[in-house]
Amino acid sequence: MTGTPCGSGNSRIVFEDTTSQFISYAGSTPIEKIAPLSFLTNPLSSTAIATLQIWLTHTWNGDMTIRLYTPDTSYITITERDGSSYDNVFNGTLFTDSASSSVNGYTYSNNVVVAQLKPRNPFTNLRGKNPNGQWKAWFNDNAGGDDGNINRMILTIQGKRK
Repeated sequence: MTGTPCGSGNSRIVFEDTTSQFISYAGSTPIEKIAPLSFLTNPLSSTAIATLQIWLTHTWNGDMTIRLYTPDTSYITITERDGSSYDNVFNGTLFTDSASSSVNGYTYSNNVVVAQLKPRNPFTNLRGKNPNGQWKAWFNDNAGGDDGNINRMILTIQGKRK
């Protein structure tokens, strides 16, 4: 985890996990990436900006559900079985509220990574939550026959620092 000052009492907290984990429907156990965050004012300010970038290689991205949980266990859904039958479309995708296309309205192509997408639920829904504690990126493969790897993720939150 790194933190950088952003001026006017703001900080940008960046958590990166480069541990590759296999994901498969067998056993139906979701993969969780835990991001312990601190140093931000509670609650998360009304001007806070959050993003999640993931490197997911999967042979049928429409099998996947990805959520981002806050320390109080509330969550937003990043993708809910989007990506259709296409392979590896989220292998470097930055999910951000400022993207021009939404994850559930985008026209995907096989093995073509989408650079930026809006998540199913906006990151602005996280404002007002306590940002300090364990965040969790949750990856679930909802169907058998295809599998993949979560190779990397970066969670970034820009908000007021303590």
